[in-house]
Amino acid sequence: MKRVLKILGLLVTLVLLTGMGFVVYVQVAYNVDFPDTPLPAITARTDAATLARGEYLVHAVAHCSTCHGPAELIKRRTIDFAQPLVGGYTWDLGKFGTFTARNLTPHATGIGAMSDGQLARAIRHGVDERGKLSPMMRLGVGPMSDDDLAAIVSWLRAQAPVEAKRPYYELGLVGKFVALDFKPRLEAPPAHVPEGGISIARGKYLAEGPAHCAGCHTPADPLNGFARSGGLFSGEAEAEQDPTNAAQEIIAPNLTPDPETGHITKWNEDAFVVRFRAGRLVPGSKMPWEAFARLTENDVRSLYRYLRTVPPVKRDVGPAVRPR
Repeated sequence: MKRVLKILGLLVTLVLLTGMGFVVYVQVAYNVDFPDTPLPAITARTDAATLARGEYLVHAVAHCSTCHGPAELIKRRTIDFAQPLVGGYTWDLGKFGTFTARNLTPHATGIGAMSDGQLARAIRHGVDERGKLSPMMRLGVGPMSDDDLAAIVSWLRAQAPVEAKRPYYELGLVGKFVALDFKPRLEAPPAHVPEGGISIARGKYLAEGPAHCAGCHTPADPLNGFARSGGLFSGEAEAEQDPTNAAQEIIAPNLTPDPETGHITKWNEDAFVVRFRAGRLVPGSKMPWEAFARLTENDVRSLYRYLRTVPPVKRDVGPAVRPR
């Protein structure tokens, strides 16, 4: 019996030492400093056309307001597009860390102390004004052309400044472990496809770019820098708990035209438009329905036509909303 207890004691000690070694390794090895990430050559403009496009991108296409609106509204999964983008909502993700939406108004406590290049870098590369990786921006913002990036920067600069100091993020142990393989997005920006008409090219630009449909509807591996781990638009990797209902979970569905597992395969184009116009039907959905309900009809139709052209992937993710 004593020998068994001795062996168990050794095993427990080994496990504890291994765990301590892991913690020390993560604390020493993780790095979120990328000060050499280039500043995009973007300069804010003041012409009416640029500002109008910027407003459309911020409130509809790139849905910035769904995270950076006032915290009390974001908590209720609602948006008042007339409210300033003062941020303040905090995502407490436990061991991953805490992340607070920044103030995007041109006050010194917001983006007022940032250059146009620093602001553009945060949006495009996910690196903030300190030169540190901004995980939520890196994950939550899709790639966009120089024209659209300039329009967003221009519109944000043109807003009334509001004082609202927000804390920087804090990574927990798991967040630091994930950050070991997490780097800024450095791919070349996509070619601009202007709004106006209906086209597959416009739909591709939106879905893989600023609308960021690919970001939620494509499986990704968090332990490999969130690299793609499955077919494009084949559905989220795993379901997540519904933040408004602990008894159920939600998963972003497969949007490919696979006849058996594609979520929208049986929808025609008009039905697709009607669904977008209907807005939020599932309270806890991550889909920014309030923003996407503001997309022009031509942009919604362009998205539908593009999604019909992507390679079909047979991947059944189950019902989009289901019991946990």
